[in-house]
Amino acid sequence: QPGKGIMSDEDREPDIELFVKAGSDGESIGNCPFSQRLFMILWLKGVVFNVTTVDLKRKPADLHNLAPGTHPPFLTFDGEVKTDINKIEEFLEETLCPPKYPRLAAKHRESNTAGNDIFAKFSAYIKNTKPETNAAFLHLCCSINTRSLQAPYSSQLRFFS
Repeated sequence: QPGKGIMSDEDREPDIELFVKAGSDGESIGNCPFSQRLFMILWLKGVVFNVTTVDLKRKPADLHNLAPGTHPPFLTFDGEVKTDINKIEEFLEETLCPPKYPRLAAKHRESNTAGNDIFAKFSAYIKNTKPETNAAFLHLCCSINTRSLQAPYSSQLRFFS
């Protein structure tokens, strides 16, 4: 049994640093949906983490050495560099788990697939420079209601295909 005042590995907060694309000013958090998604996952988990914005026009040499050939977002978790966004999400869900951290993954695989599809379409929508091609995404948004996201019925999932 650990002595009084000594933290066990289970009690210790992980050392997490999230590297995100900087905004146009080179300092604020940019409009990268993948950076924002990882930020939200960490925030919703309730874990303590640091955020470093990376100005891609002036990427510091130490970041190039930390994750060569990689652009943000990426993170370090207890000193280990993680660069693949999908694998980062899976890693965070598996590592930052109950009882200490909430589970964020959907109960039903179909719901997760639908959520990923919405995110992909939203990411394309916000990066789109031709507003006339956004009708399909806007129709999707109008079709979604709270009830359709609560259970993975095939009749509800038709909106996402």
